[in-house]
Amino acid sequence: MKTSRPAVLTLAALLLGLLSLSSLATPLLVGPPLPVKVLAVVTGLIGLLAAYGLWQAKRWGMIIAIIVSALNALSAAPGLVVQPNLFATITAGVGIAISVLIIVLAVLPSARQAYA
Repeated sequence: MKTSRPAVLTLAALLLGLLSLSSLATPLLVGPPLPVKVLAVVTGLIGLLAAYGLWQAKRWGMIIAIIVSALNALSAAPGLVVQPNLFATITAGVGIAISVLIIVLAVLPSARQAYA
């Protein structure tokens, strides 16, 4: 089966989709305040849209994916220092790493050629 989508773009779309689905689960947690839960749901929904755009190799998908991933990384950054336990700190670090990886994958030359 031959696809026109580069593997890096497929990986970025799948990672963003998984990260967005996990953001949609944030309201089920007990600790975060309401504004954090609302931001997580909004970025999760927009992230799913961006993941679809990446999957379809659309330029708008790349732009939205970069914005959502940057917002995800910035919103997780305080969790590196103010989390109440080690698991939450590690989760914040992993979220930042995945967000940065999505941005890198979305702007690699092989991915950028697919948008044209």
